[in-house]
Amino acid sequence: MKVVSSDQMRVIENFAFKKGLNPEILMQNAGSAIAKEIDRRFGAAETSKVLFLIGSGNNAKDGLIVSSELLKKTSYEITIILLTGTLSDSMGFLEKQGLIRSDVKIFDIDDLENNFRKISISLLDINVIVDAIFGIGLSRKIKDPLKSRIKNIQNLLNEDIPCVAVDIPSGVNSDTGAIDEIILKADLTLALGYPKLAHYTQPAASFCGEIKVLDIGVTDQEMQDVHLNLITEKFVTSKIPIRDAKANKGTFGKVMIVGGSDEFIGAPALAGIAAAKAGAGLITSSIPRSIVSHFTYLFPEATLIQLPETQNHTDGWIAARLIHKELGKYSVMLIGCGLGVSRKTSNMVENLLLTNIDLPKLVIDADALNILSNTSNWWSRISNNAILTPHPGEMSRLTQLPIEHIQSNRLNVAKEFSYQWNKTVVLKGANTVVSTPDGKSWVSEFANPALASAGTGDVLAGIITGLLAQKMSIENAAILGVYIHGIAGKIFKKQSGLMARDLLDHIPVIMDQLRKHRKFPFD
Repeated sequence: MKVVSSDQMRVIENFAFKKGLNPEILMQNAGSAIAKEIDRRFGAAETSKVLFLIGSGNNAKDGLIVSSELLKKTSYEITIILLTGTLSDSMGFLEKQGLIRSDVKIFDIDDLENNFRKISISLLDINVIVDAIFGIGLSRKIKDPLKSRIKNIQNLLNEDIPCVAVDIPSGVNSDTGAIDEIILKADLTLALGYPKLAHYTQPAASFCGEIKVLDIGVTDQEMQDVHLNLITEKFVTSKIPIRDAKANKGTFGKVMIVGGSDEFIGAPALAGIAAAKAGAGLITSSIPRSIVSHFTYLFPEATLIQLPETQNHTDGWIAARLIHKELGKYSVMLIGCGLGVSRKTSNMVENLLLTNIDLPKLVIDADALNILSNTSNWWSRISNNAILTPHPGEMSRLTQLPIEHIQSNRLNVAKEFSYQWNKTVVLKGANTVVSTPDGKSWVSEFANPALASAGTGDVLAGIITGLLAQKMSIENAAILGVYIHGIAGKIFKKQSGLMARDLLDHIPVIMDQLRKHRKFPFD
C-alpha cells in the first residue's frame, strides 16, 4: 500500500476529479466511510454521545458529514463545537446536512468566549470525540485564539474518552511528522484513501493510535511517483517462501554467522536460532574458541567454525582465512552480532568484507557496521548484494550525522544513504524503514516499545538472514523480516520485560499463519 504526502494526495484527488468524480461525492464518500467505522466500533444499544470538534476547510466538512450520517441512526446524540467560525458562517452547510435540529447541540466561537459554562455542562458525559479541526494541510504552528480554544476544550474532557481523528490528528504536520504544542492525541486515526507520511513518522506516529485506511473511491492511477510503501500483510503473504514437502536441509539454504565475543555470547546464538526458525536449513556459527562451550548450550543445533584467539581476542587474519575457506558452501553470511570492536576483530572484518574475495549475500549488523564506519568509502569496497541493519546510533556512526537528525528524518536519511551506498538499508527503531538503492522505501506500521530490549536486533538480523537463505530477493527478505519481527513483538505490546528470546518460538508460527492467510489471535 502506498504512503503519500499531502501534495501527492491532492494530485490523486485532482486526477479523480478530471476522470469525472464529483468533489462533493468524494467528500460524501469520506464522511460515510468514517461514520460507518465509528458506528462499527463505538455504536451501542444505548445512546452514544459524540462530540465533533470542527475547524475549517474540507476536514471540517468531512466531520459535519459524519455527524449527519450518525444522526440517521437513533442511537446517537451529537454535540458540535465550531472552533473557527460562527453558526451563521456555517449555516448553509449545516442546513444541507440536516444538522439544524433541536436535538443537535451546536456551539460556536461566540459560545466559547461568552457561554463556556454551558459548553462544559454539555461535555460531562461524552462517549467519543471526533477530531475534524485540521486536515493534512497544517504546516504552521497553531496560534491564539484557536490555540486557547482547543486547550480549554481539552481541559474539560476526560483523558479516557476515545478520540477519533479524521485523516490525521490535529496538531500534526502530515508530511514531516512534526507535532505542535497543542495536539489532539487519537486512539484511532481514519486515513482517507491512503495513509500519510506522518502516520508512520515519529513523533507524530505516537499520537495517531490505531490507523485504519478507508476506501473513499480514489484509485492509484496517478501513483507512479510515489515510492514509499507501507509493509502490509497482503504484500507479505504474496512473497513468503513455501515449504516443499520433498525438500531437505540443503533446499532451504546454508547460513554462516560470524559474531560473538566474551562479552556477547548470546548475540550470535539469538541470530542463528532466528535464522533457523525463519526456515534456513543449516546454520554454521563462526565464533571465538573460548565461548564455544557456552554457545553450544544456547544453540546446540549449530555447526561450528572455532576461531583461534590470542590473549582472548580473535586472531583477525587467520580467522578471516578460516571463514573464507568455507564460504563457498554458504548462500548467506551474517556478520556483526556480538562481535566486539577490538583491533583484531576489526582486522577480521576488514579482511572479509573490504578485499576482493567472493562473498555470498551479506547481512551486516551491529559491530561490523561500527567497524566499517572507521573506513572511508567502505561502501565502494563491499558487494552490492548486501543488507545493512543499523539502529540509529550505528547509522549515526556510518553517516556522521547526529542521531537527532536521523530520528527526525528517518525516511529521507535511509533513502539517501541506500542510494549513496548502493545497499539495502534497514533503519531499525519505531516504524523501521527499509530503503533500496533504486529509490523505493518501505515503512513498518509497528512502533513498539516492547522491542526496545537487548538482543531484539540480533533476532531481526537472523530472520532476514534465514529468509535470504531460502533464495528470496534482497528487498523482499528485508521487508518480510521486518514485518515478521514486528508481528512477533506485537504479541507483547502491552507487556513489559520482553526478552529477545521470547520472540523466537513465534517466528515459525507467524510464518505458517501468513502462508495460510490466517488472522492473528491478538489482532
